[in-house]
Amino acid sequence: MKAAEFITESLSKIVYHYTNILSARQILTSGNFELSSGLGSVEQQYMPRGKYYFLSTTRTRTGGYHDIIGSSAVLFVLNGNWFNRNYISRPVDYWLNRSPEQQHHRAHEAEDRVFSSESTIPIDGVTAIHVYVSPDAEPQIKALARQTLIAAKRRHIPTYFYQDKKSWRLLDTRRTTSGALPGQDTRKGYITSRRRGYITPWIELIKANSKEQLGKDADRIRYNLMYSYDRSESAKGLANDLSNSRKPDSGPDRRYATTIIQYMRERGFTKVSEFVDSLAEKWKAIK
Repeated sequence: MKAAEFITESLSKIVYHYTNILSARQILTSGNFELSSGLGSVEQQYMPRGKYYFLSTTRTRTGGYHDIIGSSAVLFVLNGNWFNRNYISRPVDYWLNRSPEQQHHRAHEAEDRVFSSESTIPIDGVTAIHVYVSPDAEPQIKALARQTLIAAKRRHIPTYFYQDKKSWRLLDTRRTTSGALPGQDTRKGYITSRRRGYITPWIELIKANSKEQLGKDADRIRYNLMYSYDRSESAKGLANDLSNSRKPDSGPDRRYATTIIQYMRERGFTKVSEFVDSLAEKWKAIK
């Protein structure tokens, strides 16, 4: 897939951030957006130097990323000026199609990205929240919607609740649902992630100072780094794992990826291969 270059302009006055109901609850509970990481993936070509994290937004409320939704969806309305004052913000023509009149590669998406050197951004720039939950959604989804609406109310953010999908897409506040909040206030049975920590061995290699402190997988990587003239395969494998861990809902590897990014920032590394080389030199010195 060929990616386009940046369009040289700042974030528009109003933009939207689409997410699922679980992430929305987490955002409103913590008061922060958890950002995606571009390190190790095709996304890295868009990153300004030292800005390893980004928040995806869209200029249109009917963008391709949320063209098809399930039984729930949440759209955050953001003050683009606030983000421009505090962060580097750039439109990205990722799909080579910012025009809603043209359809190719995939549906239209006028994506704008907010870049940061930190893994979170406070929700100070949120001006409104629109929550959709289908009337026949599962009880766990309705419970999450209830928690989301309560968390938004506590933060004094204008919030609109819909049970009609079309009205939510149009942000038609005349057709919001009033009355009792949906669902019971329970989280039981809702699974967030089943992924195991594929990056764990690399964290062990960072923290350990002797071979005896390493697990089997970490020791295998250590051996390969020390006795191989070509570390490109190790770097490629780690880059893939980092790419798979770039989303906030990526399970334990999200936290481990953030640790690696911090390690790289402290040493001025911009490439995964530099990180891999530094660990190889570390373990050679230990031997």
